[in-house]
Amino acid sequence: MKATIEGLLHVLGEHHKEAHGISEADIQAKEQSLGFPLLTVLREYYKILGQSPYITQGCNNQYEPLPLQDVFIPDDTFFTTDKAFLIFYQVEESVIYCGIRIQDLEQEDPPVYLCAWNSPDWQLENRSLQRFLAGKGLVQLGVEDRLPYWAIFDESMWSLPDYRGCMRLEEAEHEMEEGSELNAWKIYLKDDVLIVFELDVSEEEADDPLAVYLASFEQTSLEKLLSEMGKAADLPAFRTNLSAQ
Repeated sequence: MKATIEGLLHVLGEHHKEAHGISEADIQAKEQSLGFPLLTVLREYYKILGQSPYITQGCNNQYEPLPLQDVFIPDDTFFTTDKAFLIFYQVEESVIYCGIRIQDLEQEDPPVYLCAWNSPDWQLENRSLQRFLAGKGLVQLGVEDRLPYWAIFDESMWSLPDYRGCMRLEEAEHEMEEGSELNAWKIYLKDDVLIVFELDVSEEEADDPLAVYLASFEQTSLEKLLSEMGKAADLPAFRTNLSAQ
């Protein structure tokens, strides 16, 4: 199934609060400063999740949404060749920005483009703004220890099919497709456990994960999945905070 904002909210469940959104007044103030209304998808995202502590943590080495007040259109000093973009996402440490073409702002669900300091030409990141927002949010929940219970498998001899088989993951039932053109992540949700595979995008066949992240709000759900995985004789070593709970 496709990654959606509804799916992201499902993962957050009761832990998502109304206070995690941005007020209508603040959104209108930003729209006034920009000189045009935000896209409905982006507007609703900030209204619901714009201050979520599970998504926006000021992390400088992962994709994160810009605070609403920092969303911007580049001026002539910006490093990209094309300045006609609304920029709303970044990886601060790597000087990576994600944005929407100004000419696409009238589309209901426009594509998202990416640029980096060492590559000033924009490239397509995702054909869907909604899937971009949902997919990046799910990755953030999985890889940054933002949920209370987690386990991490570092790079090993196991392939992506090895892990999927061990966890009994079915693509049609459990996968949440982010739709990124970069194919850097595979995201699954099974029994309240978020499972994120970090893939090596430099390889043609990205079947050897660089890392596998398991995260959950439910301790017993993560314990159960790890117990099932433990039946594999050659299960790779992993790190977890469960023993500290």
